[in-house]
Amino acid sequence: MSDVKLTVQIQELHKYFEIGDEKVHALRGINLEVKPGEYIVIMGPSGSGKTTLLNMVGALDVPDEGECLIDGLALSDLDKSELSSLRVFKIGFVFQTFNLIESLTALDNVAFPLQLSGKSKKEINKRAEDALAQVGLEDRMHHLPGELSGGQQQRVAIARAIANRPSLILADEPTANLDLQTGTQIVELLKKLNRETGVTVINTTHDLKLIDIADRICWLRDGQIVRDQKRMILELTRDDVQIPIC
Repeated sequence: MSDVKLTVQIQELHKYFEIGDEKVHALRGINLEVKPGEYIVIMGPSGSGKTTLLNMVGALDVPDEGECLIDGLALSDLDKSELSSLRVFKIGFVFQTFNLIESLTALDNVAFPLQLSGKSKKEINKRAEDALAQVGLEDRMHHLPGELSGGQQQRVAIARAIANRPSLILADEPTANLDLQTGTQIVELLKKLNRETGVTVINTTHDLKLIDIADRICWLRDGQIVRDQKRMILELTRDDVQIPIC
């Protein structure tokens, strides 16, 4: 991955949404620091603010209060062009929906966003091929999404996220639309990439099996981090188990 690893710092982050006449306080003073190379799982039920938080870190949305810093650089200090470059070169995104272009092969889906990098076509194709090989799809490069299983499509999405060798992967519920066995394989793949390349991963989920691979687990409830623990000392209470599945 890139030479300069990312440290994510979130400081007193607040986000509001207006739904009709109601003002919803989606994030309530979030503070979080993610060290280089960590695998962080943000655990919580639907509506707890997980996706909203990830959107702030990925510069896909802006907070109403507070700040998000990547490698010490405040996102609020960057203009649109700089934010776009950050997303292209520094951050890889993996979503619960695969967001693949149905008319493009797996190889072309991975190569497509690399066109923004300014690299030659030869280099783009090489990176796309390497990324697909990393996720075990070297024999499916020329298949269309409709010819791939759900797990294979998510692997293509992960290959797309890592093809530009980012320092940070943001994975939003990557196992949500997969069966248990396939979801487990995707989880193991993300951890393998984290371990072998040193890429920092922030993974939102309500899936308890991700606890086993995380370095830290942050429990999010009603827009607040209510618990932040290293996996080695994690002790689940009855309330904790109810958080992800309610």
